[in-house]
Amino acid sequence: MLLAGPALFVISTVRARTASGALGAAIVDLEPGAAPGRLRDALARALGDSTLQLAFRQPDGMGYLDTAGQIIEVAQPVPGRAVMPVAGSDEAVLVYDEGLKLEPQLIRLTAAAASMALEHTRLQAEVQAQLEQVRASRERIVEAGDAERRRLERDLHDGAQQRLVTLSLALTMARHQAASADPELGSLIESASKEAREALTELRELARGIHPAVLTETGLTGAIQALVERSPVATTIIAVPDGRFPMAIEATAYFVVSEALANVAKHAMASGAEVTIRKRPGRLVVEVSDDGAGGARTEKGSGLRGLADRVASAGGVLRVDSPPGSGTRLEADIPCP
Repeated sequence: MLLAGPALFVISTVRARTASGALGAAIVDLEPGAAPGRLRDALARALGDSTLQLAFRQPDGMGYLDTAGQIIEVAQPVPGRAVMPVAGSDEAVLVYDEGLKLEPQLIRLTAAAASMALEHTRLQAEVQAQLEQVRASRERIVEAGDAERRRLERDLHDGAQQRLVTLSLALTMARHQAASADPELGSLIESASKEAREALTELRELARGIHPAVLTETGLTGAIQALVERSPVATTIIAVPDGRFPMAIEATAYFVVSEALANVAKHAMASGAEVTIRKRPGRLVVEVSDDGAGGARTEKGSGLRGLADRVASAGGVLRVDSPPGSGTRLEADIPCP
C-alpha cells in the first residue's frame, strides 16, 4: 500500500506524457484552419474520451453550443461531466468525462492544445482576410489605372491629336499658296508641316501605349492584330478567341502580348515570334514565344517584373521559360469567367 501513491504518480505522469505526444501529433496532423468539429475529433482521440465536447459561447452571450449543435450548461453540467475553459479564451470550453479529473495535467494539456489550434485558426482567418483585402485593393488600383488610361487616350485623341491634324492641314494649304510667291517661305512651311506630321505620329503612338482605342472598339482580335502588324519581328497569330471579355481581362491580355513583343524586338535577337490566346474553362491563357537567344528572367527587369505584377493583380500567374540559346516562351494564365 505504501507504493500505491508513487506508483499512481508514475502511471499518471507516463500517461500524461504519452497523451501530450498524442495531442501534439493531433494538432500537427490537422490541416490549417480545420473546422471546430475536426478539432474536437482530434482532441477526443488523443485524450481517449469519445464523449469530449468542444463548445462555444453563442453570439447573444446566452449559453454555449457544442460542435454538434447541442446546448451546454456550463454553470451546471450534467452529472458525470466536467467543464474547463479553453486557455486564453472566454468563448470556448471543453466538456469531458468527470473521471478524467484525476489527471488534471492531461486535461490542462488538452485545453492548451485546443487553445493553440483555435488561435492558429483565428490567425489564419485574419491573414486570409487581409490577403483578400490586398487582392481586392490591387484589383481596384488596376481598374482605376485602366480607366485613367482610357480617359487619357480619349483626351489625346479628341484634343491634341485633332489640333495637330488641323494644323497639318492648315500648313499644307499655306505651303501651296506660298510655293509660287515665295519658294523659301514654301520650303519653311513644308518643314513645319513635316514636324507636325511627325509629332502627330508620335502622339498617336503615345496614346496607343497608354490605352489602345482598337482594344476598346474591337476587343482582343483587332488589338492583337494591330500589335502584330506593328511588330518589327515577323509574328504569326496562332489563335485569338472571338467575342468580348471583361475589360480588365482584355487589357491584361493585351499588355502581356504588347510587352512580350516589345521584349522580342529589343532583346531576343529573334527571327520570328508566335502569339496564341486560348479560352479555357474559367481562364484565358496567353502565350507568346520566339526563336531568339533566350535567357529572359522576370527578376532581371525588361518590363517582365511589372508584367508579372500586372497579371497577378488580375489573379493570374505569369510563367517564363527561356533557356539560353533556345528562345523564350511566355505564358500568362488569367482567371476569366
